[in-house]
Amino acid sequence: MRSWLLCIGAGVLAGVANAACTNKCGSQKCLGAIAADPAVGESFCSSWLALEPATTTVTEVETVTSTLVSVETALTTLTVTTATFTVTGSDRSTIFQKRAPTITEADLALPDPTDTIVSQCSSNDDRISKACSCLLSTATTSTVTVFETAVSTTVVEAESTVTETVTSNVVVTVSVPAPAVTIPPNVIVNGGFEDYLTTGNILPWTDTGASTGGQVQIVNGVNPCSSATDCAGGRIVIRAYPPKTGSGYVAVRETFDGRPSTTYAVSFLYRCLNYDSTTGIQVLYNGVVVGTANQCLNSAAFLRPTGIQFTTDSTGQGELEIRFRNPSNLPYLYFYADDFKAIAV
Repeated sequence: MRSWLLCIGAGVLAGVANAACTNKCGSQKCLGAIAADPAVGESFCSSWLALEPATTTVTEVETVTSTLVSVETALTTLTVTTATFTVTGSDRSTIFQKRAPTITEADLALPDPTDTIVSQCSSNDDRISKACSCLLSTATTSTVTVFETAVSTTVVEAESTVTETVTSNVVVTVSVPAPAVTIPPNVIVNGGFEDYLTTGNILPWTDTGASTGGQVQIVNGVNPCSSATDCAGGRIVIRAYPPKTGSGYVAVRETFDGRPSTTYAVSFLYRCLNYDSTTGIQVLYNGVVVGTANQCLNSAAFLRPTGIQFTTDSTGQGELEIRFRNPSNLPYLYFYADDFKAIAV
């Protein structure tokens, strides 16, 4: 046993003071009171000397699983996240624990051991500290073992095969030939204006009187031709009065469907009245002048111009326009016209 135990034995059993004990452990009486019950003394001294548990580091491991989806190879990754908790103290873990005694009725009548120790040590802080230091120098130690859980940080790779099913919608295209359309050689509709007798108009012809001035009339029942061979042979002709000012012409127009990239020859019957040397008729295809008729004669005969042609584009569609012109702004000029044709050459 160490010297302080000899001091305790000497003090308790013999009641004799020992100078060596007094110097190292303080008061023999105080030391005896503390050592009377080792469990009580150790607990009291640990508290008195403000001893704290040993220092250790505890590592907690949190695992998080992350799975990648919507990829052909899915990776399941184990992510290790550490959190550190530190308890302050020395490297060596020495914790002094107070036993939990069984308390009886007799114990309740006993004085508090702590009060007894303080009383025997005369409430002297220095004596208590020295006595406690001696007592705890070889006291039984209690070691706390901290268990660390080892977690593998290996990344686990899992491969999965994604099977993609492609459904093809097969669209069957059936070529249906366009209805056969017969394009007559003469693409001008109602060229003699005879439909007026049943429809009351000259459609598909239109006139420009509203925009250019002048007037286009329908002559019904009074055939101005000198003979049946001079006109179209019908009763209906148009009578065009070009304006006396402004644009100097009035026109009739018709949009038609012809053969693509085909040349057409234009012909018609016309007659001029109250004219001069500038009087004439212009023929336009899609807004472009393609021919003229200016042989106005002071007679009852109708004339038929020749050599007027146009060529359709790749669509075959077009517009034919007949302009009755009055460049001199003559006050009484007018025209008769009939039997318009546009025949493929």
